Amino acid sequence: MGSGLSEAGTGSRIQVRRLTPDGALRVTYAGRLLQVSPEGLILEAYWERPALDLGYAILEPADRFVEYFFRDRWFVIYEIHHHSDDRLKGWYCDIIYPPRISECEVEIRDLALDLFVTPAGEVLVLDEEEFEALGLRERDPAAYSAARSALQELLERIHRREPPFHQLPGGC
Repeated sequence: MGSGLSEAGTGSRIQVRRLTPDGALRVTYAGRLLQVSPEGLILEAYWERPALDLGYAILEPADRFVEYFFRDRWFVIYEIHHHSDDRLKGWYCDIIYPPRISECEVEIRDLALDLFVTPAGEVLVLDEEEFEALGLRERDPAAYSAARSALQELLERIHRREPPFHQLPGGC
């Protein structure tokens, strides 16, 4: 993280650039900085695209996202809240290359493998075939292994109810 980021303070606008696995720009949006820590940063952003039915959740215009970016982790966590009453819709977790974080921008490069956690604690591992189709096992074994380890780390965080998953019912 650039040293100026912590000085920018909460409320600062941060641009998020989401890239495809091959590095092409998928989408750019703005978030508001909520917190900076040695581990990374937390942003707040709003869904600005048309409604999107994922099959297990529907993303709707103005849904609120609390986004957890970790500087040295191979994942990002999006906590999704309903636009009308702020109730929790769940957590969408992307397996990514570690993000590039600067004073005014976060850039993430998606690795296709995803995870969704419902507010009741149901865990769905998504896009396994898409991830395998990237051919990382052969082309970049280190990235393949890191992505698989990131998925395992997320599953363990969920099981232990580590933030932001502390809101889940039950626990170990």
